[in-house]
Amino acid sequence: MAFDTAWRLLGHAADTEDVVQEALFDAFRLHGRQPVANWGGLLRRLATRRAIDRLRKRPALAGLAEEDRPEPAASQTEQPEMVAAGRELAYRLRSAIAELSDREASVFSLYYFGDMTNVQIAESLDISTDAAGVALYKARRRLKKILGLKPVAQRRPGS
Repeated sequence: MAFDTAWRLLGHAADTEDVVQEALFDAFRLHGRQPVANWGGLLRRLATRRAIDRLRKRPALAGLAEEDRPEPAASQTEQPEMVAAGRELAYRLRSAIAELSDREASVFSLYYFGDMTNVQIAESLDISTDAAGVALYKARRRLKKILGLKPVAQRRPGS
């Protein structure tokens, strides 16, 4: 779970392995000081925080290489331009996540990359469920702004 979450954030095998190893070490040290009730949540939270920190330290063009990332089998209909565009979008999203506040980046990453619910995120980060929801909302809004996306128009009741 921790590896998958960090991988989705970083998209780079060596960085992901380093981040997960650091998270495991942090969890072990924390366990020495206090009991851990939710190992899965703790490891995902620690791996997510480490991955976000790693994103923030990356040089500006580091995300474009991703040379050690295994490529999924390309379908015969998949065009090289589509693959390149997908990589560029992934790089832009990773860079934008690195610009979020710690809480917003963590909540967004755990929700979308860690496949956790707001309740699970709240328990993992030791915040209220409402605070997790607000952070997710703010993260989405800020990412749209950073990425230059137009907000989705809200439908009015009865229209």
